[in-house]
Amino acid sequence: MRDNVLKRLEDTLRSLSHSEEALKKIREFSGDLRDTKERMALFNADGAIVRSPIQTEQTRELGFDGEDDHFVLLQGDVVSTESGYFLGERITGNPKYVVLNSSCDLVPNRRKCASLARVKEVRESEEKTGAKLDLLLRFKRSDSMYLPVLPNDRPEVLCNVIDFDGICQIQSGHLMLANRIASLSLVGWRMFASFSRFVLTRANPREAEMRQAIEQHSGAGSS
Repeated sequence: MRDNVLKRLEDTLRSLSHSEEALKKIREFSGDLRDTKERMALFNADGAIVRSPIQTEQTRELGFDGEDDHFVLLQGDVVSTESGYFLGERITGNPKYVVLNSSCDLVPNRRKCASLARVKEVRESEEKTGAKLDLLLRFKRSDSMYLPVLPNDRPEVLCNVIDFDGICQIQSGHLMLANRIASLSLVGWRMFASFSRFVLTRANPREAEMRQAIEQHSGAGSS
């Protein structure tokens, strides 16, 4: 009886929990644009995927005044702080990050720690910048999401990249003191979530078959 109930749940989650369909849709959308120049014009437009930080005063005026609406930070906010750690070492040099945690977990005193994805610059002086931009703007790199130039970036910065290869950590109290640089737009937030899900939870179909075979074999062996 228990196994049948759980099987129904697994069937329900099969097409949802590890799906990479969202990222495929982003790639198809970008692929339909003419070239790198058109993609840059679209994604770099003011408010396209990045906007000025969303403030509680703005949302309160629109009627968002519930318990979880009194935020300091939102998921996907771009921040700078020297209180983040990677593999036990503190990162200095005014690094930039994007907040990974869901916004409801960023409410003060709700969680002890938070996760951050590094934001790295792509500069004019680097080699093969054209090829890098092409890959990023077509979203072909699953570990890297394109971000436009951010406020206060130096003139030589062509764009930024959210780097999902190496998640950093920070104490939530320290994160609340970080400098907010920008928030993601609605579509930027959707894109960020699509990348996060792809990087953190995607699965090869072969793995599902392997796990299913193991459970069937274990069940047969215990009967």
